[in-house]
Amino acid sequence: MYYARLIHYKLGANQRLIAERLTQDFDKISRKMTGFRGSVYFFDDPSGEYRALNYWDTKEEAERANKVLFPKLVLELQNYTQEKPTVKLVEVFEATNDDDIVKSHIKLW
Repeated sequence: MYYARLIHYKLGANQRLIAERLTQDFDKISRKMTGFRGSVYFFDDPSGEYRALNYWDTKEEAERANKVLFPKLVLELQNYTQEKPTVKLVEVFEATNDDDIVKSHIKLW
């Protein structure tokens, strides 16, 4: 079992370059943090909505990461939008126990 941070923010239509820069910046920070497993990013340019899904080994590590990352995101987004980002921490459930299946977002040792 592991945990994820679900982040959602709006920049306005067709702001992909800003979203890409923010994603790259925050991804670099996340990868250096304890317990980081991986991320998936979702871009909906026409609506100006962007999402990130970050995976963490434990709930405590996800919470610790959020205390660092979320305030930085809020501060950075003030330069581009009045919309406030949202974040939610959730438990990740793996539907399969089949070890032969290659699982994305799982840290391999």
